[in-house]
Amino acid sequence: MNKSAHQDNRVRFNLFRYIKDSVAEVKKVVWPSRSDTVRMTMFVIAFTCVFAIFIYGVDTLIGIVFNYILVKG
Repeated sequence: MNKSAHQDNRVRFNLFRYIKDSVAEVKKVVWPSRSDTVRMTMFVIAFTCVFAIFIYGVDTLIGIVFNYILVKG
């Protein structure tokens, strides 16, 4: 067997081993319950809305300050 064929077999073996190990790891995962998932999703949505409002407020305030400085300055 030449060197490239041996290397191809080795890569193929490593790929199958990787897939096998990945499937074994996914089976070990403890998935959250549906209620936990819904609760955390709502938390993320609420936090995102609050943060968007905060960013909007800061952006508006900076715009007002810069407008005041540039127009009055």
